[in-house]
Amino acid sequence: MLKKIFKKNRYKFLLSLIPVIVVGIMAPLRSYIMQLLIDSSSYRELLGKCVIAAVFSIGVFIFEWVSKKSQAIVARDIEKDMRDQLMHKLFCISANQFEKKGLAYYLSKFTTDINIILNDGVNNVYSMIMQAVFVVVAVSYLLCVEPFILLIVAAVSIVQFGVPGILKKKIGFSRKEYTEALEFYLDGIKSDLGGHKVIRTFDAVKQILGKQQKLSDFVCRKNEYSSQTLYWAQALASFVNNGAFLIVLGSCMFFAVAGRITVGEIVAITNMMNFVLTPCRAISNGMIQLKSMEKVTAELEALLEQESENDNKENLEENIREICLDNVDQKISESFSLDKLTLTFEKGKKYAIVGKSGSGKSSIIKLLTEYGTDYTGRVLINGHELSGLNKESIMHISPVCYQQTYIFNDTVFNNVALYQNYSKDEVIEALQKAGIYDTIQKLPEGVDEKIQENGKNFSGGELQRIALARLFLRNKAMTFLDEITSGLDNATAYEIEKRLLDEDMTIINITHRYNKALMQKYNEIIVMDAGKIVERGTFDELLEKEGEFFRLYKV
Repeated sequence: MLKKIFKKNRYKFLLSLIPVIVVGIMAPLRSYIMQLLIDSSSYRELLGKCVIAAVFSIGVFIFEWVSKKSQAIVARDIEKDMRDQLMHKLFCISANQFEKKGLAYYLSKFTTDINIILNDGVNNVYSMIMQAVFVVVAVSYLLCVEPFILLIVAAVSIVQFGVPGILKKKIGFSRKEYTEALEFYLDGIKSDLGGHKVIRTFDAVKQILGKQQKLSDFVCRKNEYSSQTLYWAQALASFVNNGAFLIVLGSCMFFAVAGRITVGEIVAITNMMNFVLTPCRAISNGMIQLKSMEKVTAELEALLEQESENDNKENLEENIREICLDNVDQKISESFSLDKLTLTFEKGKKYAIVGKSGSGKSSIIKLLTEYGTDYTGRVLINGHELSGLNKESIMHISPVCYQQTYIFNDTVFNNVALYQNYSKDEVIEALQKAGIYDTIQKLPEGVDEKIQENGKNFSGGELQRIALARLFLRNKAMTFLDEITSGLDNATAYEIEKRLLDEDMTIINITHRYNKALMQKYNEIIVMDAGKIVERGTFDELLEKEGEFFRLYKV
């Protein structure tokens, strides 16, 4: 995928090389301009050469500006393509695949990894090309003026190119270690900042700060080690460069005494030498940077090329008429599994799945939506085996409303419409069905009121109703509800669940609330315990049995 991105931008890149090459040619020629000025034999000749030098300097300035501008444009387009492709990929892979890595891992790709590719890759390549042009121009000049000095410069330059090989493996390893440490640090930061209120409430600030100091020290030490390794390589190259300068300068003085070169040529040669030795050092450092980013590039490439669990699977095009589970087993963790599930969900009916915490209620919805196909038995949706279906298409037809209400830092309208093409009247109607519009219309901006970070300008019940309006807006024939009233007061929870049960849709609701008026609205109540279905029936039937549901209801 990265190769495709670079291929897409190759013509812009090649075009942007023109001013880079021009600057690469003109910069060393300033040494030749200095030679002309120093070796001028008269004031008139000096004045003419000063005019040439001024025009030349203006030309260098213009081409340097064009060069930087074109490089910035190419880097911008490559960066945008990488960010767009990465975001697209993350919304194409399944929730199961996404959650295996964790949010901090993906955030590091958008920040650290992309910056490494841009700085150590794209910008570095431009620099290396320009440095290579410097070398070609300077070598050509030295060849014309004094070939023997060129041989001396060439010898020390070869030594410089050998420097990266000494530490390149160590540099690549240390860079990778730093990237991994930064991912670990970001994960810790995200976790602790997310629990800001809990940490302060339970007076755990000192302990959390202590933990964060250790994490910070760990990542800073990894960065220090990575930087030190790189600096050692650069210092070694600098030592070689300084030695080469002294050797070349001594040679120039010898040839000047022998009358083979002029004073102006000594100045030009010593300056031109910098356009051989310094670029060689820069190119060797550039090679180090390119080598050190190989693992980062390979990891990002692997992520972009990763196939989704839903790829090449059949899309469910029609509304769900029936879901059948036949003797289904699925391992959830080392200590918990769904065991011998056999049940049927029919179109137009309402189902409640109840049970103690950890009994396996949510695992049923996860099985049917986004979480893997590693089950035994049969799961049929409209007669199609679940393992062969694109689970994204299932969620498009039958969305899942989760216990955790996710709210964007945006307007009420955009939180309900989710940036899709719905009218304001449609959104208002959905808010009315969710029982929240009376509150919204009293706000200064109405449906255009901005919801602040974490929804702090709304109550939990209000946010849950706004989220519920998303479901009403889309008018789906079926929905999965996963503890959506958890954490709400009884009155609010009752009102939300009642509104849903009054809708003409198939509902599979995981709930821990046992309100009699609501329970009697369900066609079937399924009671879970330890991953098994222990009871099923209507509210009245289950009460008559005086079994597990009866005990839960009485509690």
